[in-house]
Amino acid sequence: MTSRDEAVGLLEQQHRAVAELLGELDADAFARRGTMGGGEWSAKDLAAHLGSWEGFSLQAIEAFGRGERPAIEDALGSKRATDLVNEREEQRFLDADPDDVLARFEDLHRRVVGEIRGMGDGVWAAAYPYDPDDETLGERIGSLLGSDVGAFLHASAHLPDLRAYVDSINR
Repeated sequence: MTSRDEAVGLLEQQHRAVAELLGELDADAFARRGTMGGGEWSAKDLAAHLGSWEGFSLQAIEAFGRGERPAIEDALGSKRATDLVNEREEQRFLDADPDDVLARFEDLHRRVVGEIRGMGDGVWAAAYPYDPDDETLGERIGSLLGSDVGAFLHASAHLPDLRAYVDSINR
């Protein structure tokens, strides 16, 4: 299991890499659709997407602390369910102000890292009864903030596309 310190380190490193690349984009390049991953996404959409999953993680931590089933568990369950959540979140932020999306991206990251840092090891390792694949709260947060690459590596899965886009503009 990934320790809290390791999780924070991974999340901080990836966030810093994404934020640095986003910082190289002007407002138009940040919001321009159809520039990420061969699809319709913009860098703004990516920032909203990453923020959404950090928000889901915060909600899971908070609900778990109250002894309640996190709402995200009702929305997930299969690969297609994850796609539907992502599509819903994309639509939710489609017309959002780019500065607001970027501020949300920063705020949710700061908050989720703060929650992870602030919880004790006992909470981190507490049994998580709401998902059959994750035995502890720490593992569940790792899955929510993870990707096919691994736990807590969600942003890393998107970094190559973001880097390629930023490089294409900076040429």
